[in-house]
Amino acid sequence: MQQGLRGGFRAEREFAFRLAERFPELDTSEVDTEGVAIVVEIDTPRRLNLYQLSRVLIGAANGGVKTAVIDLKSRNITIAIPLFNLFALVDENARLKDLRKLEAVIRTGG
Repeated sequence: MQQGLRGGFRAEREFAFRLAERFPELDTSEVDTEGVAIVVEIDTPRRLNLYQLSRVLIGAANGGVKTAVIDLKSRNITIAIPLFNLFALVDENARLKDLRKLEAVIRTGG
C-alpha cells in the first residue's frame, strides 16, 4: 500500500525485516520487527495534515501493523516507534492545534 503525497506525507507498508536494509542507520531495538511496518515519509512538516495522518494510522493498526517508521526528509531524521505511540502523538498534536485555534478566536473576540 502506497499513498501519494497528500496531507504533507506519504505512507506505505513495508515488511519489518526489510527496514534494516532500507534504513541502515535505523535503531529497531524498541519495536516489533516481525510482520509489517508503516513507513511515513514527511517532506515538509508545516504541510502535515494531522487528521489525514491519524486516519492512515488507524487503518494500519486495523490491518495488524505494530511498528511505524517516520522519515523526516527535510531534517534527515529517521526513527522507528510503536504505532500506538505515534498515533498518541498525532492525536495530542491535533488537540493542541484545535486549542490554539480556539485561543486565537477567544483573543480576537470572535
